[in-house]
Amino acid sequence: MSYCPFFQTLHDETRPVGNLGRGTHYSVLRVPVWHDEFLNRINRCGFLDFAVIWDEDHDDRVIDAIMMLYVGGLLSPIRYIGERKGMLTVILAPNAVRDWDPEALQRYIDDINDVCQCLEDPWSAHVAGIGEDGHSIIHAPPENVALYLKNIDMLWHLGVGPRSQTS
Repeated sequence: MSYCPFFQTLHDETRPVGNLGRGTHYSVLRVPVWHDEFLNRINRCGFLDFAVIWDEDHDDRVIDAIMMLYVGGLLSPIRYIGERKGMLTVILAPNAVRDWDPEALQRYIDDINDVCQCLEDPWSAHVAGIGEDGHSIIHAPPENVALYLKNIDMLWHLGVGPRSQTS
């Protein structure tokens, strides 16, 4: 399935797989970017691979939020994104959370929240790092969620890289 003309769909689960959370499944999308995970300009176009984590209703309005983040230049640090119960959860690259100065991270979080308020149906946002507890991207024990997300990264090597369009 193609969710947006700017995104290449590398993997797409359209319905629940397994028994994690409430109907959890995911898609992996690729998009050209001109910034690294710290939002620094890169010399050559890179490709960001990131995962959309779906719940049972596969609410594709999350794609609208992703599009707004993309055109706003905010997508490069994101590794996982999903909506559950009116909350957009954005999980960032580990280096972004660890290495960004607190003021820059707060500005980024504020920008994400601003985007969520501009949606046709505004959402709250929660921005977290990989492995942090307290986010609600999947309704399941945190250790199971962390393992699920790590497995997706292991399979797809999420992040910004000089990937070819067909790799």
